[in-house]
Amino acid sequence: MRMIWKTLRPHHVGLAFFWACSMLTFRSSLLLEGPADNTSCQTLIVIVSFVANMTTLFLIASRIERNPAFYDRLKPGAFTALIIIGLVLLSGSGPLASMGLLPESALAAPIVTGAVLAGAGYGYYWGSWAEYLGRMHPSRTSFYIPVVLLLTASLFVVISICSDHGGVPALLLIAPLPVLSQLCLARCKQEVPEGRYASNANSDRYRTALGSLVSLIVSSLVLSCLFGFVWQMTVVSVGSADDAHRLPLIANIIAAAGLIALVLLARKRIDLSFAFRVIVPGIVVLFAIMPLFWESNPVMLNVIMSTGYGMFDVIIWYMVVSTAYDFAVSGFVIGGIVRALSIIARLVGIGIGYVIMLIPERPSMLIVGISVGAVYVLAMLLVLQSTRHRFSFFFQGADAQQEKSTSANIGDASATLTGQIAAAMPAPQVNAAEAPKQPDKKPAATGAGSMSEAEAESASERVYDQIAEYYGLTRREAEVLPYLARGRSAKVIADALFVSESTIRTHTRRILEKTALHSKQELIDLIDRYE
Repeated sequence: MRMIWKTLRPHHVGLAFFWACSMLTFRSSLLLEGPADNTSCQTLIVIVSFVANMTTLFLIASRIERNPAFYDRLKPGAFTALIIIGLVLLSGSGPLASMGLLPESALAAPIVTGAVLAGAGYGYYWGSWAEYLGRMHPSRTSFYIPVVLLLTASLFVVISICSDHGGVPALLLIAPLPVLSQLCLARCKQEVPEGRYASNANSDRYRTALGSLVSLIVSSLVLSCLFGFVWQMTVVSVGSADDAHRLPLIANIIAAAGLIALVLLARKRIDLSFAFRVIVPGIVVLFAIMPLFWESNPVMLNVIMSTGYGMFDVIIWYMVVSTAYDFAVSGFVIGGIVRALSIIARLVGIGIGYVIMLIPERPSMLIVGISVGAVYVLAMLLVLQSTRHRFSFFFQGADAQQEKSTSANIGDASATLTGQIAAAMPAPQVNAAEAPKQPDKKPAATGAGSMSEAEAESASERVYDQIAEYYGLTRREAEVLPYLARGRSAKVIADALFVSESTIRTHTRRILEKTALHSKQELIDLIDRYE
């Protein structure tokens, strides 16, 4: 992990500037003053911004999926300008109404317009950061993303304190954040991507990548809905989005610091998705006890929920960008779809919470009913997660389809692959007397006409690339392939790739499934035929 720490640059965590800006816009009353500073306007901003955010993500992602070059034609400066104009409209609506320049009956117009502009700009930045983090190796993003959460929560708290107690206008503190994020994105764009990434439209690859994220998407829908529900009830209860969210952000700082320490202290690179097994049971307990403590301390319950969801946000980011890296697809498309779906679920939860809190005399029975339903849904989600290996047709349908197609006729597939690899490899210069009798065997490595060591290594790399491409291996499965070809053990491979032995065994098993082979020796024999 020391090597990962050394690779971290300030622009790699530029996501934090955008993320803090969106949080301060969506969830805080800092920008609203005078007649606009009420829970109705705050809720309106959240709903309209999220809808604009979701719409922008869907529209851009659909275009990139059909034409990957479309992303490069987008102008980041235009989206930054949209965010700043939106922030100005949101910040100025209240003072204009206070001075009598804007009738209170027309107050919704600048608020809705500002929320739409800011939400559209945030949609672009959500996808853009998923795009660039998706080009980095997961060993780096497993460390970078918790750092981003720590910086994001810290920025939120510092700006809130400076605005409330320091007298600094919130707009002056928030407006530079999207500019800083754009500068960091531009710097990331100058870096050479780590390996191949989506340069051609490939719907099958996107379906395979999304199929591997089904469990995450289902979890995101459920947890986003419940988070929106608890958050909105807390906002209405305390009368301020800023007050409802400041303490949870402090808890997120602690949680992010704990994740960073865990990653740094781990002897091997860890898979952040393990936190799913801790977060969901914790949220089950939260909803089980919510009816008992909602009346006395709603903010504390929101702290627990927000902290759990903040860690879940880290998991979402990590798994989305890891999937984009593994399947060499656009992170904007994968991240945009997952993010947009979670927004839909969160809006549903916000709507439910808002309606319930409008009912007079604190609808305790409704809260009890919601809690019972939430516990049931989360329990079913845990059962589904624990038995996902029994439902591989659902969670890994694309892999099963690929296995079926490759196992139908392994002999024909190998023959086809032989032709592809032979076409990609340079013809070795050998003497006529030393020419191999069978064209599909390796040329004899004798005499001056044999391939040099560098050429042989380059040819082997092309063989591995061809096999990975033909059998649909993910990037990290492809990284394991050369070590398996040399007969290395799981421990040796794990040490070389800085992962756990169980991770290597999982990659090996999936490679064997996709190639329709039954042992590592058969895999070695397959590779040997083409080297």
